[in-house]
Amino acid sequence: MSGRAAVILEQMGADAHVELTRERLELLRFGASRVTYQHSEERETLRVRLVADGREAWGITTDASPDGVAALRERLVRNAAAQPAGSPQPLLAQAEAQPPMPTFHESTERASADDRVAVMLALAAAMPPRTQLGGSVTHSIAEVEVANASGLRRGERRTRASVTAVAERDGHSSYLRCVGRDANGLTLSASAARTAELLVEAEQDGLQPGRHRALLAPQAVVTLLATLGYVAFGADVYDSGASPFAAALGQLVLDPSLSIADDAADPAGLPTGFDPDGALKRRVPLIDRGRLVGMVHDARTAARAGVASTGHAVPPGWRFGAGPSPSHVVMDAGNASRHVLLDAVGEGIAIQRVDYVRVVQPRRGIVTGTTRDATMRVRGGRIVARLPSFRFTLSLPELFGQLMAIGAEREAGDTVFMESVVAPALVVPAFPVDEIAQR
Repeated sequence: MSGRAAVILEQMGADAHVELTRERLELLRFGASRVTYQHSEERETLRVRLVADGREAWGITTDASPDGVAALRERLVRNAAAQPAGSPQPLLAQAEAQPPMPTFHESTERASADDRVAVMLALAAAMPPRTQLGGSVTHSIAEVEVANASGLRRGERRTRASVTAVAERDGHSSYLRCVGRDANGLTLSASAARTAELLVEAEQDGLQPGRHRALLAPQAVVTLLATLGYVAFGADVYDSGASPFAAALGQLVLDPSLSIADDAADPAGLPTGFDPDGALKRRVPLIDRGRLVGMVHDARTAARAGVASTGHAVPPGWRFGAGPSPSHVVMDAGNASRHVLLDAVGEGIAIQRVDYVRVVQPRRGIVTGTTRDATMRVRGGRIVARLPSFRFTLSLPELFGQLMAIGAEREAGDTVFMESVVAPALVVPAFPVDEIAQR
């Protein structure tokens, strides 16, 4: 690390917390199985919390030069002076050393434009004839530093590789998503094979509204599990009664076969060492065999509860709320192979992914959304036909509260409000079909 965060802290000349992030993003976009463009971007973001005379102010700038820092400091001093006096949360001290974490991989840092093209060409070669591919391949490296006036100093290099593709053939589509810290560790071949498998020729079938037994592929589970984590497992939402599991600590709230944790050290996701406050991320069991056993904390909620922060602060001005919020949710795998999962469905549907998922009633965990890409008919434990995408409205506690099977293989994904999610496929007894989506 460069130590620039500590230099900026000295320039602030007051009690302050500084977070400096420098990121380089390399992106390839493609459509119709051809390169659309290659894009390279470097950006730097500085976040500062300034505390003075019982008052505080936050500021964000993309100009971390000495002049930019001086201008930000002037604004923050004025803003803090205009606030009523209070009791700002104390700055964190560095009580623990930062353990090593596999957040950086040279394979991602060294990935070239030719490497990104090669990924696209390999995906195209794995698809059946007449398939058109669109999507992106990204490689990024970020250097994150935090420093504060209480002596906290942390730094970390984080690489990230991701591949997203939608394959279209004869008016139908199939989806692929791979994400991880290590570009060489992405399961591209296996993911491409599963994507191609759902592009085979099959008749179009109709679908009636109602409740259907369903196989949810891992990427569908990723989105739904992330949404459940967001509405249910933060200390603030739990303490305020806004969580669907409010006052249920220690009780059975989901299917007894389910265990879920927030684990930023799990290499299956996107390992991360600390949060924006500089607090070390800790593994937090959330659901243990269906029972609610824990919540994630930031420094503020941890002080209120008399416990240590679990490292789940969110950035200042976060558009999804003030936090704390889960960041690396991991669901334990089961033991069902794909064939066993389909046999468990018997007669029903298979859902590859869900999209446009929105929270309707947070306290009840009710969401609405649509299926996307390969939505299929299952009959006799086999995929036999294509189905139209459809809209659904469901209760997440109800969906995860009764399972028929859990897959043995997991996939990693992410959302705009969660850094990584790792989940297997699930078979549920009753997935609601509200109405057929219009294309």
